[in-house]
Amino acid sequence: MKSTVFPVHTDNELKLPFYVFSIGLDYVQEHIIRNAGYPCYQWIQCRSGSGRLIMGEQELLVSEGQGIFLMPDEPHEYYAESDEWIVDWIGLMGPGTSHFLTEIAGLTRSGVYYVNQLEPLRQTLEEMVAVEKAQSPLCSLDLSVLTYKFLMQLHQLVSTTSTNSLTNRYSRLTPVLEYIDSHYAEAITLKDLSDLLGVTPQHLCTLFRKIMNTRIFEYINLVRIKKSKEYLLGQSSLPIRDVAHANGFEDVSYFCYIFKRIEKITPGDFRKRYMRS
Repeated sequence: MKSTVFPVHTDNELKLPFYVFSIGLDYVQEHIIRNAGYPCYQWIQCRSGSGRLIMGEQELLVSEGQGIFLMPDEPHEYYAESDEWIVDWIGLMGPGTSHFLTEIAGLTRSGVYYVNQLEPLRQTLEEMVAVEKAQSPLCSLDLSVLTYKFLMQLHQLVSTTSTNSLTNRYSRLTPVLEYIDSHYAEAITLKDLSDLLGVTPQHLCTLFRKIMNTRIFEYINLVRIKKSKEYLLGQSSLPIRDVAHANGFEDVSYFCYIFKRIEKITPGDFRKRYMRS
């Protein structure tokens, strides 16, 4: 479905945290030279064929399963390497967009990136084009929502290497996360968890913290506290001590300490505050 759109933005739309500058689908990419760069963040994903990106002295090949990420106003050049280079592209703007890409997704420099899955990104682009062409009264708000969705997909699916996307990294821990979710009420040891991946306990701790940005037993406590909140509200007559034991805490005092540290409120006060009347 070949299509290009360049939305017109009112002053109100320019106040939105996320919005679209331009979109292209199934675009036959011509030779582009931008000595002053592009006025916004741009993502160009390769659908077929191949191309070449030039930035200063650097030349990078772009082929299927890859995309180009460009920072605003950065000089660049790109052109088809194959007979025909078909791409999808989007220009992204807004203060929320800048913060998300640089501070959350870690996309802080222009270059060629790997895409773990192309189709989710493509589907969102198609949704955006359909919304823009429909021209509903809430078009700009709907596009802003879809822009945030697209940014989240970039965060999850795009990486500097073919195996390092957020999705791939989380999938490596899937057996451990599933085990914790199923056995949170039991005693869980590092050996139990490391055996699931066939690694040493020390390696698991390093891997878990690198991927999840928290220590493994902190994560187990988070799961246990989450489950305990369901008990506190769903079984209102169950004593706090029994709630603790049912969720993997042998010591009720330790349970109350962890609960308050995470939720900023005691288990008893949580129950009183959020109990259904």
